[in-house]
This record gives sequence, structure tokens and C-alpha cells, in this order.
Amino acid sequence: MNNSISLTESPGNPIEGLSFAMFQNELRHVARFITTAAPANPLDAVLTAIRHNPALSQARLLTRILAAYIGRQESFRSAEVAAFDREHLALLVALMDTYDAGTLPATEWQRAADEAEAAQRDIGG
Repeated sequence: MNNSISLTESPGNPIEGLSFAMFQNELRHVARFITTAAPANPLDAVLTAIRHNPALSQARLLTRILAAYIGRQESFRSAEVAAFDREHLALLVALMDTYDAGTLPATEWQRAADEAEAAQRDIGG
């Protein structure tokens, strides 16, 4: 994965773009003292959170994270880490650990990303 930070100039305002790997490091750093118990299936727990209220910025960000796990090019900002409360930070650490352990097949990650994106598309319609 690309670990670089890119800066894109917009009129008068550079935008920080973190690679997914760097964003994950930021999440782990912020969540390092959180001791909330991890759910049995973090992938399903993330989907439940997204389906519960897909219009929330937190749900949209979770959807982008799932998309990054299946190889879509997503860019993140350090400030987006602050979108998550303690419960969701713990959930994200569990999700990262699950992905890193390789205990779920790629088809499950694809299914989850597809379902999350469908929930986003269904907002307001």
C-alpha cells in the first residue's frame, strides 16, 4: 500500500490526503487506550452501524473504509479520525485486527462493502 501523504491544492486551501494504511495507523494511535470489548464479528457490527443510520458522517466514513479494504482507492484525512466515538474506534480496531488476521474470505469483505454502499445509495430514496 502507498503510505504517502498527498497534498492537493484547491483555491487557497491544501487538502491533506492520507493513504488507507496511514489512516489505519492514526485510528490505532487514537484508540490505543480504549478497552471496550470487541464484537464477535466486527464486519457484521460495522454493517449494522451503517444500516442503523446511513446518513451519518460516521456511517459514510465506515463505508469508505470497507471500500478501501476491497482495494478501492480511498483517501482519508487525519481529522476524520475524530468522527468516531470510543465505541466505534474500538469496533474499527477489531475490524482492522480481523482483516489483518485473514480469518474472513475476500468474498465477505466484498459483500460487506457492497451492502454498505447499497445502504448509502438508499438514503432518501
